[in-house]
Amino acid sequence: MLNDLRRRIDLTLAALGPAPKTIVFQPEPRWIGDAEAAHALLAGRYRLAGREIVAPGVGPWRLIAPTEAFEQALHGFAWLDDLAAAATREARRAAQSWTFGWIAQYGDGAGPGWRPETAGRRLRQWLLHAPLILHGAEPDLTRRFMRSCALHARHLERAWRRAEPGLGRIEAATGALYAALALDALRPRLPRLTTRLGLIAERELDGDGGLPSRNPEELCEALETLATAARTLEAAGVEPDPRHLDALRRAAPALRALRLSDGSLARFHGGGAGAPGRADHALTQANVRGAPRADQAMGFHRMAAGRTVAIVDAAAPPRTRWAQASTLGFELSCAGRPLIVAPGPGHLIDPQWAERCRATAAHSTLSLERASSSRVGARARGPAPRPFAHVPGAVAAETADDAAGEWLMCSHDGYAPTHGLLHERRLFLAPDGRDFRGEDTLSAPTARARRRFDAVVEGSRSLGVAFAVRFTLHPEVEVEPDPRGLRATLTLPDAAWTFVQEGGRIAIEEAPWIPPDGGAPRATKQIVVNGRVKEYWGRVTWAFRRADPPRPHLRPVA
Repeated sequence: MLNDLRRRIDLTLAALGPAPKTIVFQPEPRWIGDAEAAHALLAGRYRLAGREIVAPGVGPWRLIAPTEAFEQALHGFAWLDDLAAAATREARRAAQSWTFGWIAQYGDGAGPGWRPETAGRRLRQWLLHAPLILHGAEPDLTRRFMRSCALHARHLERAWRRAEPGLGRIEAATGALYAALALDALRPRLPRLTTRLGLIAERELDGDGGLPSRNPEELCEALETLATAARTLEAAGVEPDPRHLDALRRAAPALRALRLSDGSLARFHGGGAGAPGRADHALTQANVRGAPRADQAMGFHRMAAGRTVAIVDAAAPPRTRWAQASTLGFELSCAGRPLIVAPGPGHLIDPQWAERCRATAAHSTLSLERASSSRVGARARGPAPRPFAHVPGAVAAETADDAAGEWLMCSHDGYAPTHGLLHERRLFLAPDGRDFRGEDTLSAPTARARRRFDAVVEGSRSLGVAFAVRFTLHPEVEVEPDPRGLRATLTLPDAAWTFVQEGGRIAIEEAPWIPPDGGAPRATKQIVVNGRVKEYWGRVTWAFRRADPPRPHLRPVA
């Protein structure tokens, strides 16, 4: 209610300013949409944020959104990129009808599309595609469009602080900046808004170029938004704020560190793999040269050798609704193919899937008696998913390189309050990328921790506590365990790996997995190594080893 009141006040004040009369600078789109997606959209197949509604003949503003993410994507107008790519009369008519329809239905501040980040995204899309929207439009519709753009911009100048930290505030500020670049009545605001975007970029991207959400896909979107804004300012003859450019120099190496060998992004904390080519596009637009390579970003550590890349979550989850209890979990890809995967953004499906994908048991790490290393508070209220109230208080990570290969030693105390146990994980990657090993231990290192553990097992230390080390396989990976439960054979379309372990017994279980391109969840498998903590100690060692012979190096023909 308070946010609604603030929004109404902001919009009332924003309506008092002069209406623009002309577009004095036309920003150019820097991302080419998908013409096939446009044809599907025109046929009534609305596919947004991982969900699809098939409603031929039904306009977008009559739809009942299946998820919050779908609703915000619909009102964010990113689909204008696709309609522009189609370049047909039907696509132009849809762009015009749906834009003017939105203004008529929601332009006074009603509806769900007025979150500052969504409004900023929508305003930027409108201005980028103004020639498509205004082509042949009646003068009255053009005036309504210009007034609505100005209303958006003045509203965002006040409301950007209420956007979600990180990407949300960047999107809100960028929308207002584009309006000041494009519209004659807002041009006097341009110096102030250019400075403001630089200040926001400096504050929202930390010293290593990361976002508070720890969401790799959001970092990609933030980098692209800031990079295209910088290129647009330069095209208009305006120098970007130095803090804006410095944020690009920090964020580009961070984004590179979060890419797997197939070019996709690590899927943690509500983020997906990113649209194909999106990360490359963001890095190209940023045009950051000479920056040192980063092997860690936003609490993730990258291990890379040969054609193998592992990205490890080595920090506590963020305090966001989409955070996942994935501490010390990893994704692993080799030769452009995913082998070990994270479950993905379950909140795009529904709240139940969100909760499944947030649990530690959905990630490739150790879970204790199916408990998660981060937990929602017992007194938490409000719609699910809810931010974690209890997260590991101490997460440590240390890297080392030697002649044998690359090492990562990490630990967290997420199970100390409940069981008195510290989880330590050691990872190793050989120089040729064909041998990836790990050791997981649980221990009660102090007298206080042992008392906590004793209370849990009620004096039966010899029986101990059950734990499981899990590895979620990509659906294309076929797994065949041996009868003794000591090893398993993994078969990919063009490779074979062997998984071996010591200290437990292998089981194969079902696991949640959200496809990167959205749609219905697909079934996949987990390798589960079951063990027990006895006498304050439990350990499992394991390894993934490439089983097929390495390809010979081709020599040039003499």
